[in-house]
Amino acid sequence: MGVDKNSSTDRIGVSTLELFFNKLGWLFREQVIHDHGIDAHVEVVIDGEATGRLIAIQIKTGKSYFSEKSCGNYIFRTDQRHAEYWAEHCLPVILVMINPEEEELVWQALNDSTIVRTGKGYKVSVPASKKLDANALTEIAGLSNYPDYIQKMNKLRLDHEWMELIHDGWEVYIEFNDWVNKSLARFEIKIGSDHKDFGEKKWPMIYGAGMSIEDALSYVIPWASFAVDEDLHREEAEGVWCAECYGGYDKEDDIVYYTMGFDEWYTPPEGLVPCSEDGETAHYRLILSLNDIGSSFLELDEFLRSEEMLISEAR
Repeated sequence: MGVDKNSSTDRIGVSTLELFFNKLGWLFREQVIHDHGIDAHVEVVIDGEATGRLIAIQIKTGKSYFSEKSCGNYIFRTDQRHAEYWAEHCLPVILVMINPEEEELVWQALNDSTIVRTGKGYKVSVPASKKLDANALTEIAGLSNYPDYIQKMNKLRLDHEWMELIHDGWEVYIEFNDWVNKSLARFEIKIGSDHKDFGEKKWPMIYGAGMSIEDALSYVIPWASFAVDEDLHREEAEGVWCAECYGGYDKEDDIVYYTMGFDEWYTPPEGLVPCSEDGETAHYRLILSLNDIGSSFLELDEFLRSEEMLISEAR
């Protein structure tokens, strides 16, 4: 079986960057929804507290990206579509170039000041001295120093596709485990859909002393309401029912007897309850619906994207 070398190299870059940010405590997540020009997002964490301030990242991996150099700068070349996309993005965007052979990581902000038109295309000068290391985090964090209002709006814009899926009638779900015996609450939430063109997306692990499931969900997905996946809950409950209500097996008639019928034994879920538990973890699968924030955002977004303007003339 052949191996796509470009895909393999790309994976090295994403994994390298994920490890780098995780070691320093920032919340990294790969962008799995198709988004030309953005490969990942990272959330700024200060003194152990997630800030909600997000940075979009374009990752370029391979020795070839370091082949053109001028006046101490690596030259990264791109086209008009990408240049405009980065400059107009709702989040601050950085380019990270990775040379796996030399273990070299350099970075540069992508904006109107750093993206230069050359006539045939566009270029970005990335100083060879601009290393991506712990000392760079303060400067990177400063790129996202927007007012809270803008930060919250940007987070909603990033999840726009998931809201549209729900609005269009597709099922969108989240899954996560609750480590019930841990004193420090932790949740790693994964979101997905039954739409074939959308892969699953995973948020970084969220920690918080005394943090409830509701607290974690309202922070990560403030635009949705949640309900237990009743089909999965019922399916998982059947295994528990079989173990608890097993009454015996008649070999002659090949019939299993139970002390109570499933429908009599089963209690439908109320509130946010796990679909299954094993003593260590409780597994949740929740179906999302738009709450007032989500519905209002979609209405506002449609208005802001519309090119039509209604003007009423006072008489």
